[in-house]
Amino acid sequence: MFDLQYIILGITQGITEFLPISSSAHLILLSNLFKWQDQGLINDIAIHFGTLGAVVFYLRKHLSKILINSIDVKLQSNYSLKIVVATIPAVIVGFFIFIFLYDNLRNLYVIAYSNILFAIILFFADRYSISKRKWSEISFLKCFFIGLCQSFAFIPGASRAGVTITGARILGINRESSAIFSMILSIPIIIASMTLILLEIYQSNQIYLNFNNTIISMIISFITALISINFMMAILKRTNYNIFIIYRILLGSIILILLY
Repeated sequence: MFDLQYIILGITQGITEFLPISSSAHLILLSNLFKWQDQGLINDIAIHFGTLGAVVFYLRKHLSKILINSIDVKLQSNYSLKIVVATIPAVIVGFFIFIFLYDNLRNLYVIAYSNILFAIILFFADRYSISKRKWSEISFLKCFFIGLCQSFAFIPGASRAGVTITGARILGINRESSAIFSMILSIPIIIASMTLILLEIYQSNQIYLNFNNTIISMIISFITALISINFMMAILKRTNYNIFIIYRILLGSIILILLY
């Protein structure tokens, strides 16, 4: 028998991980709404692994090209190094936030205000971006700037996908390429998050595994993440990010109305 909590968590993680709407905010909101007990660190690993599998599968052609390109002797055109440069700020900042500040940021006021604020920033970045470049064409310095933007992702409600896409759009990267680069950058971040959770499990010496629920969460997060990615890319072929921006502003506003 499967616990509904694990199914809903898998669906939520899968749908929200790669959309610019903040997966952490939705998971916190659900936990507060249903008064759920912690589902355990092992399940956190499972749903992250599910979304990791989904993005690797979707981007398999892009990742193959990146791996082949990694032996490129021309430094400026080495895609792998650009990904590393864009990842470094988030890993460093994220480590300190995870250790010292993360619990203090996990509250509904932060989620509400950050949803609204970062949605508005994304709106202007997307609306007034002029250039139509691909992420692979930008310099290392600009990759580092996107990495700095990604550092804001550790504020619940800011959205990792949202802030990286915002940074990319500010630099004139086209909508589809911005989304693809955001997903590529998610891979080392998800792996880093899983590593931190594994370290926490090791230090606590407490391992609780509900095998059936954990496996179903992972499978559901994989399937829903694939659907979500395809949904987002289909939208971006036709229009802009406004549907996600409007949703985030409405969500933040509703939370504030309920809180006040």
